[in-house]
Amino acid sequence: MGMSASQARFLILTAQKSNNEYQAQRITHERLMLAQETEGWTTEYNDKMNNKTLLFNANTASDSDLYNYNRKLTYDDIIRSEQDDNPGLGGRLVTTSGKVVVPKLPQFDENGLSADGLKESDYFVDPEIGRTDMLQNALTNGVYFIELYKYTDDTGEEGASWQKVDYSNTTETKISEVLDKTDDAAAQAEYDKMQSLFQNKDKSLEMRLKQLESEHTALETEIESVQKVIQNNVETSFKTFG
Repeated sequence: MGMSASQARFLILTAQKSNNEYQAQRITHERLMLAQETEGWTTEYNDKMNNKTLLFNANTASDSDLYNYNRKLTYDDIIRSEQDDNPGLGGRLVTTSGKVVVPKLPQFDENGLSADGLKESDYFVDPEIGRTDMLQNALTNGVYFIELYKYTDDTGEEGASWQKVDYSNTTETKISEVLDKTDDAAAQAEYDKMQSLFQNKDKSLEMRLKQLESEHTALETEIESVQKVIQNNVETSFKTFG
């Protein structure tokens, strides 16, 4: 191989090596991004497997599979009378400032008072409170509180007033906070699908990276060989003109 041909071959091999290294870097970066994506759907999976829900008058069996998930706590459960055929708490929902939460304002008499003796300014209207997920988030995050009409004396005859109660106090509220298993099967199926897609794509990228590594080694070997040819050509040229 002549000097010019060797030099041209060296430049081509050097360019191929640079492109090889660039492709390897891109694949390494793509695998890194792929791994970071797993954090998102893994976190989502864990959240769904560990999410909780509030059930009203729920089964207290230790095995949460026996809970009746059709009895998710509703706004109506809180305000419905204890004397109803389907007893509620006979309570009310209030904001942190003490305003009574209602889906819409009640009727007011000529004095501007409701049947409960409250003024319009004593209410807070939340049209979304009928949604069970909205109610649960508001209670668990301390946005709204449950109040029950309780007596402060032991006889239960004097000092009655509205008092805040902890929603998790099952004895008073009949509310149980339990793991929500209704979405577990769907969450598991989605997780298994994403895991399979990740493994297949990552394996494909890994195989391509190994192929590039083999090509890189071959290119380095050939570059070294061409460099020796060039060096020999140079030495021969110097001997010729020496």
